[in-house]
Amino acid sequence: MTFKRLFTLAAALLAVMLVACEKEPSTSGLYNDYLVYTDYDSSQDFSRFTTFFIPDSILVIGSRDKAEYWNDEHSREIVAEVAAQLTQRGYTATTDKSAADVGMQLSYVRRVTYFAGCNLPYWWWEYPFYWVPGYWGDWFGWYYPYEVNYGYAAGSLLVEMLDLETPSPKSDEPRLTVVWDCFIGGLLSDSERLDTRRALEGIGQAFEQSPYLSKSSK
Repeated sequence: MTFKRLFTLAAALLAVMLVACEKEPSTSGLYNDYLVYTDYDSSQDFSRFTTFFIPDSILVIGSRDKAEYWNDEHSREIVAEVAAQLTQRGYTATTDKSAADVGMQLSYVRRVTYFAGCNLPYWWWEYPFYWVPGYWGDWFGWYYPYEVNYGYAAGSLLVEMLDLETPSPKSDEPRLTVVWDCFIGGLLSDSERLDTRRALEGIGQAFEQSPYLSKSSK
């Protein structure tokens, strides 16, 4: 065997050894990204909704015994982004809750993990200061016309669209129907500015993957 062939064989073996010993790429960075999940009532005709009302604050679900609402420059950016996304899709904002077709409620989970399901009691019934149905009008409770099972981790943003016009047909009591909801996870970091940016990007993604909300989608 010539020196040239030996050198070529040695180089090939070295290359194989380097590839075999190469460290697997780390996926730990994926945990720094956000998760965007949306669901909706497929039986709804979203074109019948024209106006929306959105509170100027975000409810904080945390460890305090009294209701806590997030209302600063960061929360207002998030609220404004939801309103802007709806406006871009043909909805009109109103400051009169009684005149709105849909209500948008935003909640931020700061610590514990909750699980939600279609069967009563909903997880938020165990939280004493969730958006009560009376906030929107003369309603008894909530109704999801589709299966909902989430794990809400600390740093999660929840956005729900409520039908304020049509009571649920599955109850003797008038219930608010949740026709669309969004869960954005992975928002908690050491930077409030970064958390806000992730929330804004997550909201944009949530509407992008929900084309049925757009008036021009038909």
